[in-house]
Amino acid sequence: MKKVLILYGTRWGSTEEISQELADILNEKDINAEILNLETTKTSKYPALDEYDGILIGSGIKIKKWTKSARKFLKKYADELNSKSNTLGVFISCGDGGIPEKREHARKEYIESLLDKYNVDADIYEAFGGTIDLTEDSKLGKFSLKMMNMAAQDDPDLKANDKNDTRDWERIKEFGRNFCEILNK
Repeated sequence: MKKVLILYGTRWGSTEEISQELADILNEKDINAEILNLETTKTSKYPALDEYDGILIGSGIKIKKWTKSARKFLKKYADELNSKSNTLGVFISCGDGGIPEKREHARKEYIESLLDKYNVDADIYEAFGGTIDLTEDSKLGKFSLKMMNMAAQDDPDLKANDKNDTRDWERIKEFGRNFCEILNK
């Protein structure tokens, strides 16, 4: 049975939920998927990448940046990821990824630019939507929440005082299936 390691950095849980969905898809295809939260796992506890047939790396995007832990992982393990002993997939969760007209921009700005910066060659990558919680229970902070709710008044893609989810689960599943196909070649 093939093994895949899904590593992710998340701020509010959206990327974690995408990672879990991808793991479910891989498991359905008889691929053993393990998930590792880069935010809560010490570097010394990372498993050896050569133990896996495939690696998926995901990150949430905030103010045009990957999570620090996912960015550091990509930089530190660039040579190993390029060894081609395993299939590499990369995904992000961000507002632009959920808007079809802005998705290609998100892929270039947030994925391709970082892969180029660290000279990493991914077999497959994609930008997905994310979640933006504009409710009173939001973890954005009072000032950011107020500013985002004001901006939502003029943005047809955001609902003020609501939990906005721009993820397209069918696209996420398709990405998982495509990763499986590449892995099994």
